[in-house]
Amino acid sequence: MKRSYIVLLAVFFFLAISALVIIQVRWIDSVVSAEDQEFRFAVNEALKEVVSELERGETYKRIMSGINPGTLPEDEQELSDMSAQRAAEEKLLEKYGFDPDARSVIISRAGYTYLLDSDSLGVESFFENAEPGEQTLSAGANTRMTSKIISIENIVSRILHETPPLRDRFTSDDLNSLIRKSLDAVGIHLEFECAVRGAYGDIIYRTADYTESIEANKYLRQLFPNDPVPGNNILTIYFPKEEEYKASKIAFMASASMLIVLLLILLATGTFIVIFRQKRLSEIRSDFINNMTHELKTPIATISLASQMLADNSIPETSRNTGGLATVISEESNRLKVLVERVLQTAIFEKAKLELDKHPVDLHAIILRSVDAFKLQVNGRGGTISTFLDASDPVVTIDETNFFNVMLNLVDNALKYSIGIPEITITTAAWHRGIVITVSDNGIGIPREHIKHIFEKFYRVPAGNTHNIKGFGLGLSYVKKIVEEHYGTIKVESQTGKGTRIIIHLPKEQPK
Repeated sequence: MKRSYIVLLAVFFFLAISALVIIQVRWIDSVVSAEDQEFRFAVNEALKEVVSELERGETYKRIMSGINPGTLPEDEQELSDMSAQRAAEEKLLEKYGFDPDARSVIISRAGYTYLLDSDSLGVESFFENAEPGEQTLSAGANTRMTSKIISIENIVSRILHETPPLRDRFTSDDLNSLIRKSLDAVGIHLEFECAVRGAYGDIIYRTADYTESIEANKYLRQLFPNDPVPGNNILTIYFPKEEEYKASKIAFMASASMLIVLLLILLATGTFIVIFRQKRLSEIRSDFINNMTHELKTPIATISLASQMLADNSIPETSRNTGGLATVISEESNRLKVLVERVLQTAIFEKAKLELDKHPVDLHAIILRSVDAFKLQVNGRGGTISTFLDASDPVVTIDETNFFNVMLNLVDNALKYSIGIPEITITTAAWHRGIVITVSDNGIGIPREHIKHIFEKFYRVPAGNTHNIKGFGLGLSYVKKIVEEHYGTIKVESQTGKGTRIIIHLPKEQPK
């Protein structure tokens, strides 16, 4: 698949993920709004019930106190009863056409009391017909019913025309109890703070922690709205932990939703990173195979040509230059050996764990062998390889073959990337845990942005003259892997145009 197609696919995928994130955010916002509306509706319903209960309770108490005012002293109670009875009688006489000032009270032999106009009926005729019969009993019942109606009318009239002070119409305990009961009934179990304001805005009652400066939502409700002249009496309530309560109701779904979206983003990002790396690796492998094929063809062709010349009997013995041809064959064979060694190094990276043959080895001897392998090439370019082997105890437990290849790779890189006359320096020094090895050159250097990549497999710095230098991008990745298998560390210090220095810390004691 072309890289442009992968990029286009990644763009569309992340656009889809972005749209999903926007939809999820909008959904969470709508859920928060719905939860807020539901909470407000529930609180208002609860306050509505509180107001109704307060009004019903007050009406009931005033009716009961009118029917049976038991809170008055006995003498005052009796006077009150007499006064109420007299007023009721006057209203009754007026209602039925009698003169309240000219009334007569007659008690029959049966004990019934009758209010009569003295001019309308004589006493004698009354007593003659006043024995309790059906008519008399009916008249008594009507009289008592009329008296009760008048009494109730009086109570209702007082309720309608006499409005007590607001502070006398409820108690704090009753109010808090009603609010708590109503809130519990609608499923709100939060702690609340409330206050009651009078008609002029003065606070009649407030809970202990009520404050006006809090930024919580405040819910207002008019108290006693059915008064004949409704006052501006307001009940105010708020919940200090309202926002936390509403957030807790949607926290799980919102968190789970955003977590899934985040997981999708991470998975998508990881997937496309892997795809791009695999694409790059595929391209590098293809370049590696092409380079390797080209590198192998050259020595093979040279060896084949030299072999043909040696085998050609038509060439005189004196003209064959057997020694020169043998040298060419030897050099090209060594070149093939190095190339094959490089190919074999790639197999190392496919193994999870290398099987190294570690035993005590003189590190200085390995370094000198690697220097000898490149002396002819360095001298051929007029350069020098200097060694300063100052480590007092150079014996280290290592895999001799692989560490020799490490030194060969480092010296080879220093030689290849040197411009003009190569100057290579190899030093060793004591370290509290082992030995420090440093390989320095005066080469082209490595740009800072590429230093962190040079130990990656198949990576080659795409700058300067590096494209004209033969290689497969395996040397330093192999070096790093072998050093780490010996529990050592490797780092690079480089300046463009001034050279590069490779520093290896190799411990003497290694885990078994």
